[in-house]
This record gives sequence, structure tokens and C-alpha cells, in this order.
Amino acid sequence: VRGASGLYLRAGAHIEQAGASVVNDGVAQPPSASSAVKGIQLHVLVEPVVPEGGCVFGGPITLRVVENEGACREFQRAIPVDGSRIDWGPIFLHAQPVTHAKQQTAASGSIEGGSGSSSAEKAGAVGAMGTAATIFGNDILHGGGYQALELIRLTNRSPLLWVKIDPQGLYSGRISIFQQDACFAEQLFHDGDAASQLDAMRALAERPLNIQGSVKIANVYDVPVKELPVRVLGDCLRGSPALHSDLPHNPAVRAQAALAIAQWQNNKAPNSRDAVGVDSWLGLNILMQYFKERYYSHGVVMPNKFTRMTIKNPASGGQGGNTEGASDAYQYLDTFADKEERERALKFAEEIETEEDEEYRVRAAVITAAASVRAKDGMTPPIVLTFLEAILHSSDGSSASNLISPEENDLIRRREKRKRIKRDNEGKNDSDVSSRQIHPNGDVNVDDLPYVSSSLVADALLALCYINVRPALIDDPEKGTQIQSKEDHPVLPLMEACHRWLDWELYRESIRCETEMETMTGVGGGCYSTIAPCAITALCSLALLRQSTTDAYIEEGEGNVEAKSTDCPLSGTKRKSHDRNKKSEEAATAQFYVDIFDSRPIRSDATRAAAAQALACICCAADRLEYFSAEPVGLLTALEFMLERILEPTTSPSLRQTLASLMLDASQGKVCSLQRVATIAGRGDLCTSGARFMAGSLGASYGGDNGSALLMTVSEATHPAANAVNDGARRSLSLLQRCGRDMTYGEAAVARVATFATVLWRTINGEHVPSLSSSNGKNEDFDGVCAFDGHLRCALLALFQWIWPKGSCNALLRVQLWGNLEGTDRYRQIGADEVMKTTKEEKEAAAAEEVMFHDLAKTVSFEIDRQKWRGEMATKAYEYSRKDDKGGAAKDGIGQPLSVVQKDDAWKLGGWAASATQQRRAKGEDGGSAGTKIRLRAGGGG
Repeated sequence: VRGASGLYLRAGAHIEQAGASVVNDGVAQPPSASSAVKGIQLHVLVEPVVPEGGCVFGGPITLRVVENEGACREFQRAIPVDGSRIDWGPIFLHAQPVTHAKQQTAASGSIEGGSGSSSAEKAGAVGAMGTAATIFGNDILHGGGYQALELIRLTNRSPLLWVKIDPQGLYSGRISIFQQDACFAEQLFHDGDAASQLDAMRALAERPLNIQGSVKIANVYDVPVKELPVRVLGDCLRGSPALHSDLPHNPAVRAQAALAIAQWQNNKAPNSRDAVGVDSWLGLNILMQYFKERYYSHGVVMPNKFTRMTIKNPASGGQGGNTEGASDAYQYLDTFADKEERERALKFAEEIETEEDEEYRVRAAVITAAASVRAKDGMTPPIVLTFLEAILHSSDGSSASNLISPEENDLIRRREKRKRIKRDNEGKNDSDVSSRQIHPNGDVNVDDLPYVSSSLVADALLALCYINVRPALIDDPEKGTQIQSKEDHPVLPLMEACHRWLDWELYRESIRCETEMETMTGVGGGCYSTIAPCAITALCSLALLRQSTTDAYIEEGEGNVEAKSTDCPLSGTKRKSHDRNKKSEEAATAQFYVDIFDSRPIRSDATRAAAAQALACICCAADRLEYFSAEPVGLLTALEFMLERILEPTTSPSLRQTLASLMLDASQGKVCSLQRVATIAGRGDLCTSGARFMAGSLGASYGGDNGSALLMTVSEATHPAANAVNDGARRSLSLLQRCGRDMTYGEAAVARVATFATVLWRTINGEHVPSLSSSNGKNEDFDGVCAFDGHLRCALLALFQWIWPKGSCNALLRVQLWGNLEGTDRYRQIGADEVMKTTKEEKEAAAAEEVMFHDLAKTVSFEIDRQKWRGEMATKAYEYSRKDDKGGAAKDGIGQPLSVVQKDDAWKLGGWAASATQQRRAKGEDGGSAGTKIRLRAGGGG
């Protein structure tokens, strides 16, 4: 691997009057009389960020400057090879400013003495809409008809629209550009590159920041300037036309806008989940309004529709609302609200076509984003719980309805039939793609097929994994302190809904499996809905959340050591409960998910994988309490279960690979659904998966300190369920690694770990393990599951090396020393007879292999040392520069190498730019006056 790290680059766009400063050999000098040139110039200060162990990237790079009035220029600049800060200016801007001072002052209402009513009247507002709380109506539209882009433009008094570094993405690095909010808004609605739009959204989600050179006005037409970033994101989400194409953004981009709105809301959230007010949950209100206006009809949530009807020239014959000259325009049929207007549009339409509608992607993102919203105390607002519960209760497949009425559908079919007959009479071929008939007579059309809301339910179920609620606190009159209420936990209604959907989908899956055994069609379970896997994942997460946030479970768990059995029910599961809570108690036991995995007939791979993941979470969470005297064997139990299922001959290759990945995730403390990069259930959405791979569900790759830290940080306050799983997995992993090293653990635990290591190692070697196969007396004649499956072998080998990095299991070595006990009853009772033993011949063969691969091991070691040396070059260059520093350029931070940045907690959570700012400011390397042009606040935005 040649690169120890990727490119991290911080840049700041600073605009000033020409002649304010002159750059000579990279050093800022005071202006002179000869250099005083009228105009506006742009300085782009750039500094590489080299993390510890990383290498410096250098070479040519493209700088794109987009100005007002359509001017776009590109410049070739160079990244310093020594990792120093550099100024890529000055660049003179020739266009007119976007907004003048008088326009900005008039929009802010300061001319009339700060009264908001006068600006509202100029905006065309009617009635009492002169305050920030009422300028937007119930539909969250501005009373004066302004869009957010028009409002945010009034904060930009420069000719610059936006700056883009490496627009072609040749370096494939992370580049954080500090510029005005208005510049990011222009980039979002003008730049046609989806990656550039995504960068702009992630930057707006972190705004506003406490920075130098902020906008001097506080309101624009009664809208606070600090709210403009989320208003821009809201317009993108709701489909305001992008100016580069006169069409709304792509659904994949708008889905990311929904996640960015949730990220903005989390950054500006109130202190308590019970906070009320117009400004408290602005981002959440925007998400809810979008969902309400698109997917609510008479109080019922509409199911997914993957097609959309379009008509051409609905104004033919003098009817409709299109203007003259727009005869070639298409219009969606569902945009006509009046029934008679829809009938006229269908009657006079020249063409009627059906196109794919990807709006379901946006709806799925909105559900996830709403579930991810939190208050500062880490709690989910009550409105989100009500919202998710309403979706699960109202989404019934039998109530699926089309936006097109049966009468309208019949009219469309008659028109298509007449059109087909006319083409046949004219001798034209009607075999094009637009003819979507199933039968030759055209009686059945694909567009008429019924559809259900399974996708909507699956999205809502997975979104339940993001919520965090606790029982209410009440005052104890006896002790004078607050205690938890004995009322039912807030997640119980959601768990009941999950149980209903799970029972129904498991029943349907059983019927399909029985039918498949008779018909043998070969159609797999992947062709059907994913409600069952999503319900299993949600049910496990809610069960863990309930027990992790209820004091009674913790108190009873202290004296309930017997609850830690090999089935790994959570501590305290014997708590007495009402009848309605019995199913909820079952969801907190591992046996519940074992029964789903091992049920007959065999269920689909997705359902079995989700059950295995839930079992691993339950087993790991059982060891979360450190004051238990019992040995933490939850992780070991989960690994044994999944390894045994991998060795079963009925397990498919894809499920084996999934189980191996789950085993590795469990060992790393990331088996909880919130932290897994890959998803078992749901669609293989490239955009969603890419966002999670880059920086978490809500995105944080722009480098600010207000990224998706909430969803990526697992703590008792933010994610109790995931925290319980991670704590238990950490304790269990310590047992696997330390067992056999000393006398901390008993002989039974040592033998059990050694047996697992034996089975895992033999499986990796491609052997057929006799202890886990059917006894036919000739097990040695069969090949193992890894004999011809290289992917599975690599996954299991990675697991072995993660648990035992040095390649040797202490428990296995200790059992091999028990030679004097071999053949005794005690030796067989603890299972030591199943542990592999190293013979003299095997030791000689291992020694011969070491000699054979000595040269290869030497080459690998040399390459590792070489990469370490390359990673130290930036540190050495910085140390040499500090020795030779005699002042001058160093005080402005221009042209001098910068120190290497440590990967602290902020860096690990995605805030690499803020981490670099904080560390360099602490060392006095922020550049003085030059550094203020790219300076970010290190503590938090807001």
C-alpha cells in the first residue's frame, strides 16, 4: 500500500479590496502606492492536514472560481510538497457584487428602525406576519413568496459565487473549503455535479459557525440569518428547481438533503426533548412538512408508488393552465388537485406516459432523518415516536391506493387501446418499450398491478434503531429525589407493532417456503419484502434499549447472576411484568432468535442473518455489567453459534460469508445495527451506503466539529443499547484474548476457548470438522466449507488474527500442557479432548515453512518499515523548519511546514478540520492574521 493516508486539505476563501495586501514570494507585505489597484480580489489560503503516520501529498491541482454574471475561471495551482501553508492569490474578481449594501440594509429592515413589519410589507406579507415566528405559514413557505436561495443571496456582497478545489476529483481526498453560506447555497443550486452538491449540503449542515467576518445583519425579510442554511436545505428537499437544469435535484441528492437537515437540527437542538416553540425543532418541522404534503392523504400514509403518470400538452383545446408556447411541456398528473381539471387534462392530452418515480428514496431518507433527531440531552422528541408509530399502524397492504382513480385509469386504458388499434391499421410496429402490456390483447397493464407498502414499513422499522427514550422521572415524596415512573416504557407500543409485523411476515415466509418445497421454482427470498429482517433488527434494538434505560432491570441484575446462562438472556429478564409485556420480555432472550434461525422449513438468508445479528447483540449485552462474578462468555457463545451454522451443509455460501462478517463485527464491538457499515436488511442503495461508508448516516466528511458525532458516538447518554452491546463485547473479547494466560478464568472456560480456536483454525485450513458434522464414520474424506471458498477463508482468518494478533491462542497452548490429565474423566468433562494437538511432524513441517518463506517475510518487513519512514517525513520536515526559523514568514504562517495532527477523538468522529484547527491553535501555528481566513471554531458551532 503506497499511501499511508488520503489527502486532507483545508482552504479558506477571503475577499478584500485590491491593494489591501500584496503577496511576494508567498509572504504578505503591506501595500505600496504603486500596487494600489481598485477592485476586489480573492485570496485562497490552503494548508494540508497530515495526520500521524500519514504522508504529504504534493503536485498540481485545479482551482475553480465561479463569479456572478456567469463568469467561471479555472487556475492551475500546486500543493506544497513540504506540507506548508500557501496563498493561492490574489485573484481579481471582475463581475458585479451579488448584493449591494443598500439592498442588504433594506432587506434587513434596519432603515425603519429595526421594525419587522415594514420588511414584511415589502415582501408582500398579509396580516400579522411581521415577526420571525409568523413570516412562514403552516406550509413553511415564506409569506412574501421568497425562496431561501433568494434570501441568502442578500447576505453576499461580493462577486464570488463559490470556490471549488479539485473539481474533477483527481486526488480523491477530503477538502474542506471555508466560504460564505451564500456560496454553498449557490453551489448547491448552480453546480451540476452531484458530488459538489453533496459537499455544499454537508457544509450547510454545520452552519452557522462562530467565525470572523460574519454577516452584519441579523434578519433578511424577517428570516434570521442563522436559519438560512436549513431553509436552503429544505428547499432542496422539497424540490425547488435547481438553476443548472430548471428541474428539482436528483432524488439521490434530495435524500442526502434530508439527512443534512437532521444533522443541522441536532447541532441546533434545544436542551430538552420536551422543548416547544417555533425555533426549537425547525429542521424537524421541515422534514415533517415534506412528508405530510407528499405522503399524507386524509390522515392516511400513502404507500410507495414506483411509477408516475405524465401527460403532454394538457392545455390543448384551450383548457388547462399552461401558457401558449408550452405545447411540448410534460406535466405530472398528480399535480392537478381538482378532479374536473384532471379529467380535462386526460381528455385533451396528446400523450400519456409512465416514468419511474424515485421519490421513495427521499421518503426513506426522511424517515431515517426524523428518527435521528435528538435534543441536547440525547433524547428523541415525542413527535418522532408518534410519527413512527403512526406509520407502522397505518401501513397496511390492503389499504394501498393509487393516486389515479379507477375512472381515470379506465380512461387511460381506453385511450391506449385506441392508439394501438390505430397503429395496427397503419401498419406500424407496436413493439417498442413504451408498450407495457403483459397480454397480447392489452387487458392487463403493468401500471395497473397492485402494490403494497412493504418498503415504507421496512424503512420505518429500521428507523426505530435510531431512537433513544427513557421512562419519565417523577418526584419521590419520601426521599425528595426523582425516580423513574413505574408506567410502561415508551418503547412498548413500538415493540408491539414490531411483533405484529414480524409474526405476519414470518407466517407469510413459512407459506412461501412450503410452497417452494412443492413447486421447486428456485425463486429465493430476496425477491420478497424485507420486513421480517427489519422487524428482527428493530425488535432487538428496542428490547436492549428498554432494559438499558430501566432502573429496575439494573437493580435486579445485581443479584441475578443465574440469569447469565448459555442462552444469554439479559440480566434482569425475570422481572415481573404484565401480560402485554410478555412478548417484549421474550425479545430480550437469545432463544427467541435461535428459534427463528433454526426454524423449519429454512427461512430466507436475510431473515436468518438478521436473527444471528440480534443473537450476537443479546449475548454481548448480557455481559455489560462488570460487577457480575460470572465469566463473560456472551461473545464466545455468539461466535460458537455462528461458526456452527457456517459449518452446516444447508447454509448457503452467501449466508456463510454474512455470518463470518457478523463474527468479525461482534469481536470489534460493531455488531449493533447503528455502527455496521453494511446493512443486512433493506435495499442496496448505493447513495445511502456510500454516505455511511464515508462518514456515517448523517455525513460528517466536511470536517467540522458538528458532524454526525451523535450517531457515531456510542455512549450511555446517546445510545444506551449500542453502549450495552459494546461494553459486553469488550469484556468478552478480553476473556478470549487473556484466557489461559493466568489463573483468572477456570479450566472449563480455558478448554471452551481452546475448542473454539481449534474448530476455527481447522475450518480455515479447509478441513471437515468431525465434531460439527453428521457422524458417518468417514468424515476425513469430505472437504471443509473453506476448501473451495477463498472469501470465507479470508474472513475467518481476519477474525482469528483480530482475536489473537500474534497468531497463538493462550488457552490452546495451556490445554496442550495438560498432558498428564489426558484420558481422565475430568479431561473429557471440560472438553479438552476436542482441542487440537501439535505433533512432532507438524512442528518440523512448520519450521520448514518458516525457512521457505523467510525471504518473503523479510520483504514484507522491509516494506512496512519503508511506509513508516514515509509517514515520518512530514514530522522531520517540521522539526527541521523549526530549527531554522528566524521569524519573518513564520509569524504569518505562510511558506512554513506545519506540524503533524494527532488523531484525537474529534478526528475519529469525522471532525478532522476542527481537530487540526484546535491542535494548531494550541501550538500557535494558526497563522496569525492569515489564519483567520480559514479559521474554524474548535469547540462547537452555533
